[in-house]
Amino acid sequence: MREILIDWRRLLLHSLYFFIYSFFMTIFIVIWFSNDLTAAWDKFMILTRSEIEVSFFLAFTLFIYISFPLLMLRFIYYFLKMLHRGRKKGISLISYKVLFNPINFLFFGSLLNQQGIIYRRRCLTSMVLMIALYLSIYLVI
Repeated sequence: MREILIDWRRLLLHSLYFFIYSFFMTIFIVIWFSNDLTAAWDKFMILTRSEIEVSFFLAFTLFIYISFPLLMLRFIYYFLKMLHRGRKKGISLISYKVLFNPINFLFFGSLLNQQGIIYRRRCLTSMVLMIALYLSIYLVI
């Protein structure tokens, strides 16, 4: 396996993006449920902690509903590319080498060419992010 490096700057930057997104979603939710902008401003100035938590929860839920299908489509796209272009010559899609299951191409990297290994890495990244989303759903609930 390759060495895994964590880019802390990029990770913190994406966390900051999520907080900015949550802040703007909170403003949008307050404006949406107000009659006009002055009422929204007054309501925004007296938000309680529970209302802010609910708005962050709604923003996080919207983030999950958008990102999960996108991650699923990304996984399917790269998985199909891996099956089509990433196999080594002479290895069929369903054979004893993959135990008659095409998903095993994700586990047996020796059956893939260089391009297939890149697609495999992208598939596994999508799967790890989907699992992280599932875990975050359970932690929030």
